[in-house]
Amino acid sequence: MTNLTPPTQVLIDTDADFDDYLAMLYLLKHPAIQVTGITVTGTGDVHLTPGVRNVSNMLTLLDDPAALKIPVARGAQAPMIYSNTFPGSDRTAANEHYNAEFPSINSTPTIDCAQTFLREYFINSTTPTTVLCIGGGSNYGKLFESAKSDPQLRAALQKNITSIVMMGGNLLPEFTPPGFEGAQGNIQATMQPTPYYTNKVAEWNIFVDVRGAEEIFASGIPITLVALNATQQVPITDAFVAQIKQINNPATNFLYAVLTSSTIKGGIGKYLDFWDPLAACVLTTPSLVTTQTLSLRVEQQLNEEDDKSGMIIVDNQRGHPLDVALSANADAVYNTYLEIIAR
Repeated sequence: MTNLTPPTQVLIDTDADFDDYLAMLYLLKHPAIQVTGITVTGTGDVHLTPGVRNVSNMLTLLDDPAALKIPVARGAQAPMIYSNTFPGSDRTAANEHYNAEFPSINSTPTIDCAQTFLREYFINSTTPTTVLCIGGGSNYGKLFESAKSDPQLRAALQKNITSIVMMGGNLLPEFTPPGFEGAQGNIQATMQPTPYYTNKVAEWNIFVDVRGAEEIFASGIPITLVALNATQQVPITDAFVAQIKQINNPATNFLYAVLTSSTIKGGIGKYLDFWDPLAACVLTTPSLVTTQTLSLRVEQQLNEEDDKSGMIIVDNQRGHPLDVALSANADAVYNTYLEIIAR
């Protein structure tokens, strides 16, 4: 019997890190999902110009003329506050898409301004859209800030965004509900042996633009936050990489090249987790994680000697209600992901 249910429309916001490719290709290949646009941020792992080019060229992996026409838009060139950045070596690797090859160059022109694209998209939308936010908060933080003085945009966002699934943040042990595992920040952990930030409590996607993240939290849109508490339960393992290799289609061949690149392979089975792809899987299959509704805010204050900016705080007075993914069924996540990416 033919499935007549219309696909879920999804907008992706990305910083084109290695795990973003895992997430994006999963949704692009999912039969129940229609990706209707991709906004790229230059405030995360990749720099903006190569990031836009890389995401556009990534669409050639799908061998689908319709995929080549998915809008790809240039987003933020700077965070809304501060100037926190990923390590330079990580950014260089992302700029060079981990030396993994795309089949060809996508000749479809990209869009110069993500803010203009998003405003027009939501105002003119006739079908509600789900947003996957895997690149930090800059693009959507600026959009929600603009909506405060733009009644037409504000009404359109409330009407036409079904929900936001955002990978980011961590609940420290002192904020984690009983029965769940706390998660420390990952700033210093990924900058060894010479971290240049003192922050020990934040996660990168929130840390790069703490104000942008807070604007998203305060938007009033239903949000599922896929936190490190859940992603740390789904490591990227050698066995998973071997399964990716065995599938042998253009998307998985590209992902295998990324995962075995000199920048990434050393972290397989050690400190790399299913960050952004878990968020993508949760968007399609929420039952993969256990969530709790908590009232959260993002610490805004910067202290360069003992920085806690980007810390996620449970605050019943000043916080905003979010559904937080606190644990994940690892085997079910791997199986869900591999079934789709093999299509």
